[in-house]
Amino acid sequence: MTLGRLHVSARTRNRLIAATLVALAGGVAWLVRSKRPQAPEPAPAPPRIGYSRNGSAPTPLAGAGAENGR
Repeated sequence: MTLGRLHVSARTRNRLIAATLVALAGGVAWLVRSKRPQAPEPAPAPPRIGYSRNGSAPTPLAGAGAENGR
């Protein structure tokens, strides 16, 4: 085991720097993508006219059939 500086060639050092930059750019891209605003939940469908929510028959309105009864 040596106590002096570790001798790394310039080519190896450049490759390590390039790999670090690529990893850093990928991490930043992932972080930006994960922080994007999400689309809102779709609104619930409104109740249909003429149908009840509890399964019982709809109650007819008073005078609803009087218009067509000639």
